[in-house]
Amino acid sequence: MDYTTLSKEIGTYLNPLQAYIYLGLCLHTDFKNDISNVNQDTLADFLKCDVSTVQRALQVFREKQLLAIHRDKYGWREKNRYRLSRSNWFGVYRKILEEDITREQMGFLLLLKSLCYSHCNYTDYYGRDLQRKMVLKQSMIDNYLRALETKHYVKRDRKKKRITILRNDLFLKTEESDKEKIMKICPEAMGDDDYIDENGRYNFVG
Repeated sequence: MDYTTLSKEIGTYLNPLQAYIYLGLCLHTDFKNDISNVNQDTLADFLKCDVSTVQRALQVFREKQLLAIHRDKYGWREKNRYRLSRSNWFGVYRKILEEDITREQMGFLLLLKSLCYSHCNYTDYYGRDLQRKMVLKQSMIDNYLRALETKHYVKRDRKKKRITILRNDLFLKTEESDKEKIMKICPEAMGDDDYIDENGRYNFVG
């Protein structure tokens, strides 16, 4: 599989390194059942991280309910099994790992993408609003944006207060459903339990 899916919830929960590790875990997860049996050593080797760094990230994922960890017994041995929660997701191509940016810059790009509007590569979270959404200090956010802007991954529009991801080839393109298109034209057709989330995504209940 040349792509995987990541939960959009990572934008408000993870730091860039954790987002990078989460990408690696998703790339080792079965699409059919959202189960990963990857060994922590294997994941650390794949991402070129310390095992302890991967272990700490996995605990954060569990605390933020991005996954559930199960312990399976094989005789005297035990092995972790991870079940990911990716109901509200965006797609990422595996080739992003080949990009000439640091793993933290890559993780920040993933966080930024998770905050983009559905079916789009831009977000109107900007300045203090973006800082309040993320778990990062404003100075760190500015440093990441500056680095990615220099390398033509993102563009900041200070007038519109908008950030656009320029590399469309790194993310899976998704189309609006027919129902979403209808709702935008006739919002009164939404059901009592249907709603639009803070990222502009239509959610239909029932």
